[in-house]
Amino acid sequence: MNPERICFGCFQEKEPGGPCPHCGFDENEEQPYLALPLGTLLNGRYMLGKVLGVGGFGITYLGFDLTLEIKVAIKEYMPSSIATRNADRYNVTLTGRVEEDYQNGMERFLDEAKILAKLQNTPHIVSVQNYFKENHTAYFVMEYIEGMSLKEYLANQGGKIPYPQALTILQPIMEALVQVHALNLLHRDISPDNIYITSRGESRLLDFGAARFALGDGKSVSVILKHGYAPEEQYSSHGNQGPWTDVYAMGATLYRCITGQLPPDSVERIRGDTLKTPSELGIHLPQPVEQAILKALAVKTEDRFSNMNAFLRALTGKVSVQEQVAASVSERTQASPFGRTGSGEGGSGMQQENALKRLIAYFRANPVIAMVSGGGLLVVIVLCIVLPIALSGGEGEVPTGGGGGGGGGGGGTPPAVSISEEIPDASSGSSAAPVSAAQPETRDLGILNASIDIPSDYIVSSDGFSFMNEDRGCAITTSFIWNIGIPIYSLADVEANGEAIVASVMEEFEVPEYTMLSSGYDAIGDEEAYRIYFEGTDEDGVTMDMVYMAMQGTNSFGCYSLLGAYPKGDEAGQKEVNGILQSFQSNGAPDITYSMWYSDIVGLKFIIDDSVALGSVWEAEVPSANGSTTVIAIYPTEAAHQAGLGNFESPDSGVIEVGYTAQLGYSTPEELLGVQEETMEIVGGTFGTQYTAVMGGVEWLCQDYTFGSYQISSAAAFIDGQCFYLSAMYTSSNQQAVMTLSNQVLASVRAW
Repeated sequence: MNPERICFGCFQEKEPGGPCPHCGFDENEEQPYLALPLGTLLNGRYMLGKVLGVGGFGITYLGFDLTLEIKVAIKEYMPSSIATRNADRYNVTLTGRVEEDYQNGMERFLDEAKILAKLQNTPHIVSVQNYFKENHTAYFVMEYIEGMSLKEYLANQGGKIPYPQALTILQPIMEALVQVHALNLLHRDISPDNIYITSRGESRLLDFGAARFALGDGKSVSVILKHGYAPEEQYSSHGNQGPWTDVYAMGATLYRCITGQLPPDSVERIRGDTLKTPSELGIHLPQPVEQAILKALAVKTEDRFSNMNAFLRALTGKVSVQEQVAASVSERTQASPFGRTGSGEGGSGMQQENALKRLIAYFRANPVIAMVSGGGLLVVIVLCIVLPIALSGGEGEVPTGGGGGGGGGGGGTPPAVSISEEIPDASSGSSAAPVSAAQPETRDLGILNASIDIPSDYIVSSDGFSFMNEDRGCAITTSFIWNIGIPIYSLADVEANGEAIVASVMEEFEVPEYTMLSSGYDAIGDEEAYRIYFEGTDEDGVTMDMVYMAMQGTNSFGCYSLLGAYPKGDEAGQKEVNGILQSFQSNGAPDITYSMWYSDIVGLKFIIDDSVALGSVWEAEVPSANGSTTVIAIYPTEAAHQAGLGNFESPDSGVIEVGYTAQLGYSTPEELLGVQEETMEIVGGTFGTQYTAVMGGVEWLCQDYTFGSYQISSAAAFIDGQCFYLSAMYTSSNQQAVMTLSNQVLASVRAW
């Protein structure tokens, strides 16, 4: 490496003199005071570049590791209040008789490096690679992260961001802090300044300079705080600090993200609490979420969450979407939504009431219709990894995903279809006043991040998503769907699969007789919607008219799903139900952990649970018949991502590969799996018989393989004339996560 032809702002080659054509850095401009000269070599290995940041106790530089040939960040101990640079521009000299203070500070500085080394394998925490003493001071070398701080990101977004986006950024940090606290460590300086968003869209927690307090070690704690983010116990060197201290700071960070305001200092709140709730500031949140944030910000430690995990579980509803789905499936298996009620008085009216109760019982068990994972359809899911992947090249992040990046799928918007001639008085109800004499009340729909106006004489299900007037025989249910046996990316998917949607609903209701009446594009308020009218007759002979409406949400996938029911022929009930449906209003993206990921290069998209894909989603180069091709790789953990694609030596290995068989040089599922069998025979692996599994409305041809301690599964299928494939590799330690993600991809993958 020739220093005269290297840019010290990005370490790419450039012509001598003038700004860098790659990054714009100009080495001729004056460097920050006390900074080491550009090109300084430290520890015989690290070349220093531009200054990344300057603080009261140190300077952080961009560096280049000449051994590993990678960019790094290098932090130098430089307490400017008591030290300065020697005339030689390298060594540090003291400005007074403060040697003891200087040495104690250096010891604390190196403590940060040791703490980071202890957290080396903790995801979403910046890792340290080396530390050493030189120039009468100390240094430590960290991974270099390209991106920006959360503070900068908020400024670029106008000062605040929606809650779902904030949680997406902060949840990985909170999960990392659970592990930090398990090691008897605290961070004690959590704020948007110390949270970094990488260019890959990942979150990283920085600056463990304050994290030297070991829980229960009996030592006093120095006063290290940041106004607005520090709880009252941090204002005293003998304050009762613990995990709840970081909980307060994280609560303050989340509050700052969603409201754009910093909470008042905690010591000021002791005398008179002026903290405004997010709702008082006009920020709409599900009530449990707002309560969780306020509890995290409680002034007294005993009123706060005692640990980060408790705070995180309160924010996410204590159970993940997967757990909600599992619970709903369990509940459905214990109840028969449309089973017989037996004989007795009441005639058809009683039968009608019971039928409605059973309908509500079903939707009570399904507050959010989430991704259908197939119940273990594929014992081991997936694809064509095997030996070719072990030869793979580099990888890059899938350009958009996580939080639902990109546009929704489906074709253009069809013209609106009027169906009022087919169904008398079957208008959307926008001009019809509700029949009920009761006053409508706006109901918050919780994690759906939406609201609906329900007459006060309707009863509400325990989960708050379904409503019923037993006297009138009218019912309303609300949910958000992105897979009901087939993936739902947009209203176009609802239109294309309208009959299948109704059939699946009636099948779940155990209603054998139903009739599709009409369908077409409509609107809910100012938002485009797709509507289906149908009727169903249960085994007791009770017939209900139903209207299903789907409305595109702010996500790039999925739709709000509304279902109204009323007695057949009841025009007043029809107007009432349609009027209620028209009051539905989305307030933003639903609070779900799922995201749509897509790749322009590979040309496909899918929906997965980001809380399972902790290692994220990447574009990767793999060998093919034409040399190499790009596929998508999904990792269940950061450790699996670090192990890499097709690594048969690391116990952390686990990955899902998705792409088109044509990219690998194969044209059919049979051809792909045949090559997999041949490969297994050559390398000494074993394989099972081929089998089929239906996922996402598609029949996949599958096969499972064993190679040493690794399991590999492949699946391939034609979708809209193109042959897709998915391959999964996993060990016993990450089998569950890989299988879950594989099923989710198989159930949702489509061309982009």
